[in-house]
Amino acid sequence: MWLLLIRKYLCIVILLLCIVNKNTDTLITDSLSIYDNHPTLDISEAKHLQWVDSVLRVKSVKLVDYRNGIYQYDDTRFYWNRTFDYFLVYPSSFTHGEESDLGNGNHFVNEDSTICLNVYATYFDVSKDDYSLREWFDMMIDSEVEQGNRIIKKDITDHSYTIEGNTKSGRCFYSKAICKKAYERDIIVTVKLKYTRSVKKQAEEIVDNNIHLYNLPRE
Repeated sequence: MWLLLIRKYLCIVILLLCIVNKNTDTLITDSLSIYDNHPTLDISEAKHLQWVDSVLRVKSVKLVDYRNGIYQYDDTRFYWNRTFDYFLVYPSSFTHGEESDLGNGNHFVNEDSTICLNVYATYFDVSKDDYSLREWFDMMIDSEVEQGNRIIKKDITDHSYTIEGNTKSGRCFYSKAICKKAYERDIIVTVKLKYTRSVKKQAEEIVDNNIHLYNLPRE
């Protein structure tokens, strides 16, 4: 029963979005209005949410937490980081934290904190004159080792890397970083999933089946 619930609800999908510049005559609909005395959604936000509707085939996306960029449709929530223009879909059973002071990410945990998710973004274009992307990836992976984490699996491509292993505290971890464009700047978005061995099967199922990356083409 638990596994079925995990399959249905613990879907963690990283959707890395570029800004949508397509023309549209569709304005904000009643289903996208914000409640709790928050201002009306900007047209740009409505466009993104309409894209969510079309890709995820959902309707009536609502705002849950304006300050921390949390939205919901049906029983699934997603975090939209406006500063770096990416969003993360996660199950509503997870509790979200407060967006970081830098505005680059947030963290999420399940009820008993056996599965923890962190996502954050950094600018790469400020460093690319000094480092190639591969050198930057190598530095980030080396920093994991310097923190006492043990890497048992590593995969590096031209624009991303994935590592798996064990943390210094004894938890398992999965981390994926990918370099993308956001607001005409090169950024790196990183997602880290940490979990106890007792829920390893469920966490691995999330990684295997429910982590996907998407792009929107620019005009």
